Amino acid sequence: MLTERDVIMRLVRQLAELLAAAMRLRRAGKRDEALKQIDAITGRLTGMDAGALCMFGEAPLAGLPRELKVPLACVLRSRARLLRDAGRDAEAHQTFRAARLLVRNARPSG
Repeated sequence: MLTERDVIMRLVRQLAELLAAAMRLRRAGKRDEALKQIDAITGRLTGMDAGALCMFGEAPLAGLPRELKVPLACVLRSRARLLRDAGRDAEAHQTFRAARLLVRNARPSG
C-alpha cells in the first residue's frame, strides 16, 4: 500500500526527470517544447499550467506539500531561464519570483 510519502517521492522523481528533459531540450534549442513539458507537469501537479501558476502568485503555491516545493521551484527556475532566453523578460521575472516564493515557503516554520 502506498503512503502519502511514497506518492510525494514519486512526484519528486517525476519532477527531477522533467527537469533533466527540459534542460536537454534547452541545450538542443527546443525552447518551446521544453516550455510545453514544464506546463504539462505543473498542470498535473497543481491543476494550472506554469504560466497561470506564476501569475496568481502565492495562493496556488501555498497548498502544495512542503516536499514538492523545492523541486517545483527548480522546474520553475528552468522555465524562467527558457523565457529569458526567448526575450520574454516580464514572464521570466514573474516565474523567478514564484520559484523564490516556493523555496521560502518550503522552510519549516518555527
